[in-house]
Amino acid sequence: MSTIEKSTGFLVVRTARSMKKSLDNNLVEFGVTSSQHHVLSVLNDEDGQALSSIGKKVFLDKPAITGLADRMENDKLVERRRSPEDRRVIKLFLTNSGKDILKKYENIVKETDNNLVKVLSKEELATFREMLNKIWKNAYQTDKIRK
Repeated sequence: MSTIEKSTGFLVVRTARSMKKSLDNNLVEFGVTSSQHHVLSVLNDEDGQALSSIGKKVFLDKPAITGLADRMENDKLVERRRSPEDRRVIKLFLTNSGKDILKKYENIVKETDNNLVKVLSKEELATFREMLNKIWKNAYQTDKIRK
């Protein structure tokens, strides 16, 4: 095993990229990327969120979430509206087309996730998720301290 393969960060990134690629491959027939799926899912949970809030939830910076929203709006998956409370804030809303496509492929997302983690027992998967969350919270706190 090489030095880099002993790095936890490298292993997490490598795994995340492989999982993203699998999901992208399974969503291609629906004309949606995994990044677009994440935005649709966030809006499905709570429609009408500020673009900046969505970007934080899906780990995209302002230029990236703006470009993604542009493409999704062109594809009629979402629509932008200015907040009536603060006209500077742009909120994103699911369109009927966005809701429909999400319903069409939601089982594919579940199947993809289940297929990728099927090598783990239920207990291992629960522990794995718990560990990932612990590491993420620690990294987040460490990053906050340095700023």
